[in-house]
Amino acid sequence: MALSFPLREALMPSRSTLAAILRSIRTARGLSQEQLGGAVEARHLHNVEHAKTNITLDMLERISARLDVDPIALLAMASSYERRESLAAFNAHLQVEMKKLEALGVLSGLPSHFEGGDLVTGKAGKRPIPIERIQAVLACKTEGMSQKQTSLKLGMPASTVHKIWHSDFGASVSQ
Repeated sequence: MALSFPLREALMPSRSTLAAILRSIRTARGLSQEQLGGAVEARHLHNVEHAKTNITLDMLERISARLDVDPIALLAMASSYERRESLAAFNAHLQVEMKKLEALGVLSGLPSHFEGGDLVTGKAGKRPIPIERIQAVLACKTEGMSQKQTSLKLGMPASTVHKIWHSDFGASVSQ
């Protein structure tokens, strides 16, 4: 029994599809790659339009402005094409995705990420180890298992097990 799957589930279009969309719009506007100049170097535009290089968001914005098309519309058109959906069906899907983000509070929380119009950056670093993982390692240690056995049992990197095994927070979590 053959299963049928959509060609592509992701919303982000491939660079080939985006290249074809950009080329189609440029041609429909009657512009050569050189005439589109100012947005990006003609040679780089050639590579983008032939899917030989990725496009940055900044470059997409500049090209879109020169073509007089919203960059989101370009991405939506390319995604709709790849998903083999009509624009109406894709817009309905996109509406559902936007409501998910709204329910997560993403839009209302965005102002807290900016200060004076600039993105607030944080210090680089590793995320803390979840308490459940710490407790699981300590339980294995209490049972008399080795670090290697614990790593294999829990599917955790040996380095993480070692860190928990010999850490100070181990005593405070187990009590």
